Amino acid sequence: MDENLDSVLGDSRGTGLNAVESGQESIWIAASQRGDSLAFNRLVLRWEKAIYNLTLRMLQDPDEAAEATQEAFLSAFKNIRRFRQDARFSTWLYRIAVNHCISRLRRKPPGIHYSLDDRRPEPPLAANLPARESQEKEFFLEESRSRVRMALDYLPPEQRAIVELKFYQELTFEEIATIIEVPLSTIKSRLYAGLEILKVRLGGLLQGS
Repeated sequence: MDENLDSVLGDSRGTGLNAVESGQESIWIAASQRGDSLAFNRLVLRWEKAIYNLTLRMLQDPDEAAEATQEAFLSAFKNIRRFRQDARFSTWLYRIAVNHCISRLRRKPPGIHYSLDDRRPEPPLAANLPARESQEKEFFLEESRSRVRMALDYLPPEQRAIVELKFYQELTFEEIATIIEVPLSTIKSRLYAGLEILKVRLGGLLQGS
């Protein structure tokens, strides 16, 4: 298949900030913590696309994604005074959005999910991934975007969040561990297990199952 990585994984990536933008963001955050709603609106404008893309891929429903995005920013506004400027605002915001998505996914009728606590031996794929993180993305290269989205439905919400943050938002394992609030080793093992589940499901979809 000729689809490149951008067409498979989507157009949106995690938004990086240069030093000037980061400084401006810090000013807006400080103003928001003093009750300046206009400053917070500027934060919303900066991050709403990234957060909406995250919620859309996790929930796979535009209406739900829009509601979850609105909920995430409302929660952020209500709790902005708790945010510490020594942390990354994006990490804090992603955590809020992911938690809202997970809550919504848990309320949906249960599907066919694999346990996150499966203690089977680590799949062979995992032995190669730490050396070259780019190898993780190669898994998606031969599959269409629609099939990947269908296969993601078979992952538990927390595991789906890890795949989203790693592949689509391009965050590091350390950043994901901070967002999901579980140990780094757990993030890695869940990602590797999730890749194996997706391989199985994508194979079934290719065969029309």
